[in-house]
Amino acid sequence: MMTGRLTGTLDGRPVVIEADNRGLTVVAARLQTLLAGRRLIEPLLPGLRILKSMGVPLRVGLVGLPAATVLPKPSAIAVMAAPVLARLA
Repeated sequence: MMTGRLTGTLDGRPVVIEADNRGLTVVAARLQTLLAGRRLIEPLLPGLRILKSMGVPLRVGLVGLPAATVLPKPSAIAVMAAPVLARLA
């Protein structure tokens, strides 16, 4: 089991990646950060497929709001925000 927290930036804005017994959660402070991150999804698809094959859940969200599921099956809101995620299902 992996646990921990990484803090960094995406497009100059803060992002936190948390790992716990429920999987990985990427949390951004602002919506603009998540919107900027959409351009990274296409190159990350191979890595996302590896996480999916390993059974690692992945969620993405904003501070103070519930996170949307990306893995193992992208939620409807995740697919609406980034249609390329439909290829993971």
